[in-house]
Amino acid sequence: MGILAIVLVYLLFTSGHYDPFTLGILVVAGLMLFLRPIKNIRWAALVALAVGLLASYYANSAYHVSTTVLIIIFVASTLLLYLLFKFAEDLLGAIGSILSFAPIAVIIGVACIVQAILILMGISLMGYIPPIHF
Repeated sequence: MGILAIVLVYLLFTSGHYDPFTLGILVVAGLMLFLRPIKNIRWAALVALAVGLLASYYANSAYHVSTTVLIIIFVASTLLLYLLFKFAEDLLGAIGSILSFAPIAVIIGVACIVQAILILMGISLMGYIPPIHF
């Protein structure tokens, strides 16, 4: 559902017919629904392993290097990508934990329901938010 909400945000934004408040709520709700199950998957190790194997295969097929060089290429590329993706994984996990915190999830859910009802009536929550003047 989270991926569908994010795709819907993209489709609404590119069509040009959208309410900014609705897009904001859909983005937050989509991220909340998408990141909650994703934060439990350790995908950094899988991506690093796959890229390390591909880098070793490419080095062997393109340059015909020795086994020692292949091991060095595999370890270097795997460790570098693991560190980068582990940082991204931890960052997404932290955002997912914040968004799935019960009080925040309830507030987001209520805002989504209220916005949906108001859209069916032809208005938006955006009309009830006072403008900010700088």
